Amino acid sequence: MEKVAIILPELRLMIATGFLGAYTTFSIYGLQSLALMRSSNLLTATGYWLGSAILEIFSVQLVLTIAKFCR
Repeated sequence: MEKVAIILPELRLMIATGFLGAYTTFSIYGLQSLALMRSSNLLTATGYWLGSAILEIFSVQLVLTIAKFCR
């Protein structure tokens, strides 16, 4: 019997790459936030945490706007 791929190999690679990229990015984000909090640098930790979240929301909105115009 011949194997039938349920998911295209290219799609599988794209999903795996995206998942691993997101996982490592979030891990480093958490590690850096924790390191800043443990060093008693709460103002910098709060700025880093809020700045990252705000920048992420802004970036998603920017990509959605660009995608809307590229259709």
